[in-house]
Amino acid sequence: MVMDVDPAWAIAVYFLTLRLSVLLMMSPIFSGFSGLIAVRAFFTITLSMALVSGLGVRPSVVPLTLGPVLVASISELVVGATLAFGVFTAFGAFSVAGKILDIQSGFGIGSVFDPVTRAGAPLFSTMLNLVGVAVFFGLNGHHALLRGFAYSAQQVPPGMGFSTLAIEAVIGQFGLMFSLGVALIAPVMFCLFLVEAGLAVVSRVLPQMNVFVVGVPVKLFAALSVLALTMGSLGPVMGRVYASIFVFWERVLG
Repeated sequence: MVMDVDPAWAIAVYFLTLRLSVLLMMSPIFSGFSGLIAVRAFFTITLSMALVSGLGVRPSVVPLTLGPVLVASISELVVGATLAFGVFTAFGAFSVAGKILDIQSGFGIGSVFDPVTRAGAPLFSTMLNLVGVAVFFGLNGHHALLRGFAYSAQQVPPGMGFSTLAIEAVIGQFGLMFSLGVALIAPVMFCLFLVEAGLAVVSRVLPQMNVFVVGVPVKLFAALSVLALTMGSLGPVMGRVYASIFVFWERVLG
């Protein structure tokens, strides 16, 4: 039996595999599957084949020598890293929010063991990241992510790379990570500010009291209580976090 493989199809699959490999490798959404290398490789190749076959995307010119293939491969890695930056900074809002809470509440003095990175991780950052990933899949965000993969393949065909990179979009996405991170925990930060003010008054009235020993459990209780009470109202902010991924992709790919 003779198999007839279209060279344009094969090279398109190769280029798109490079793009999606970088995107999935750098994305915090799939960080829990970091040890399943064979599964991730098979998934990436299969997804690339499905996108190329379903969308009918092909390189405008099929490179047949090593030099053009190497240049096109590097351009695909740049495209994948740029798209991954949008995902990474969006979910970085949860890390920023958690880090602020860890410092303000007192959990910053300790950390928990993260089995994914095999290193110490702040408690609130780890918790909010897990909640963010769970809500993302709960809202069928992975469906929108697949549509984003198809959109990138249509807007920037495999092997083409960016003609011009929108630096303003990259800078804006980086700044959005901090603003959305603060928006996620604004009520808790305000409550902790009031607690700090109350402890300051107590320290002036009762100077013999060890405010640090008393304040740590009070701030921990206040932070956990307010975060639990406001968790149900985080939906709109989380929606903005997830939507920022695809807004960024539209700006850099358009």
